[in-house]
Amino acid sequence: MAFYLGFDAGGTKTDSALADETQILARTQNGSIKPLRVSAAQAEDNMRALLEEISRQSGVDLKQVAVSCVGTAGVRFPQTKEWMEQIISRYASGEILVCGDETTALDAAFPGGAGVLVIGGTGSNILGRTSAGETFNVGGWGSALGDEGSGYWIGHEGLKRALRAHDFQQPTMIVDKVMRFWHADTLGDLANIGNQTPLPDFSLLAPLVVECAEAGDAVALHVLQLGGQMLGENAVHAARRLRVLEPDAPLPAVAYVGGILKSVGFVRESMVETIHQSLPMIHVLPEAVDPVIGALWRARNRVG
Repeated sequence: MAFYLGFDAGGTKTDSALADETQILARTQNGSIKPLRVSAAQAEDNMRALLEEISRQSGVDLKQVAVSCVGTAGVRFPQTKEWMEQIISRYASGEILVCGDETTALDAAFPGGAGVLVIGGTGSNILGRTSAGETFNVGGWGSALGDEGSGYWIGHEGLKRALRAHDFQQPTMIVDKVMRFWHADTLGDLANIGNQTPLPDFSLLAPLVVECAEAGDAVALHVLQLGGQMLGENAVHAARRLRVLEPDAPLPAVAYVGGILKSVGFVRESMVETIHQSLPMIHVLPEAVDPVIGALWRARNRVG
């Protein structure tokens, strides 16, 4: 019997699963194994703990693994692929495939096929793929130039609009919440923190904006709905571009992944509504996709 390992290696955590040809036998999560996010020693400790738990749950000796596939960001850097291969090969046998995490997420929704993937986490991006495997992006220009609807964008945009609301004497809870979070005694202190070099991590403010929206704060609600609208507009453009590239193909479906789209209903619902306003017949998958499933598909089919 052949066994396969699939990984979704993020900056803060790593999800992994062991499967045979038909089913998942074990699954667990641990810290990051990315060389650009943690030290080499910490990455190896996290991988060892991850695979020891996988082996314990399944009762499978990982020297029986035929193929492993890792989906991760930063694959354009040679050291990322080399590091992943080195660290996995210490604990598991078989071929090791390393690809972008957006690719494994696409394959979780559309195994090897055409579709649109909306990524909404700390950052954001939209990926389109034709049936021939050609891919393109809409958005994904990073926190300074884009990433609309992402955690970083929500925190940054939320605070900007809250300060504007303060200037116009409009009510919002966001300013007070951020002042407490940043331990800022005055608005001047808040402005100094928000403009410091390097900039603060505005993604940490996203949960505060969500809390305010859930309490009915109009500024926070507008920011979340606007973020979803912008992601939806990007997804619509990607779907239309796929129709141009493959005019005889059926209308592609849309999938999504990432913590913001998975957990923040205001953003997700706004995105879906925007998509359906422009493309009423398009199918949007009802749940966030699981990139580990895509990694396992690539491992089973040896798609590198």
